[in-house]
Amino acid sequence: HYVSLKNTDKIIRNWTSKPVRYQDLKRGWMPPHPTLYLKTDVYKSKGDFNLHYRIAADYDFILRVFTDKTLKLVYLPKTIVKMRLGGASNKNLVNILLKMKEDYHALKANEVGGLRTLLLKNLSKLKQFKE
Repeated sequence: HYVSLKNTDKIIRNWTSKPVRYQDLKRGWMPPHPTLYLKTDVYKSKGDFNLHYRIAADYDFILRVFTDKTLKLVYLPKTIVKMRLGGASNKNLVNILLKMKEDYHALKANEVGGLRTLLLKNLSKLKQFKE
């Protein structure tokens, strides 16, 4: 859950999750990375975060992990993290545009998609916000 900066009981956005499927990545779905737990071997095999991405290094890494069909992934249908709003990716318009540019490059570099996937990624978040 994304929660209010001042009131962690107030849910602003429910970042929905589900078992990972490659076609969902192509449709712009991003697994909730704050709850991503990986064995050390996965980090060793996939490499470090690419720090050329100032904001989307986590997204690039997630794409590298979740497009590897040899990995066994397990989905836990439970909310285990509350995260306050206000991170670097949505801090201001400049950061939002930079994130979109970096997301696009990560999608292309990992052969997951392009502009359509990027558009779907951003639009899919809208339905996750609480009224």
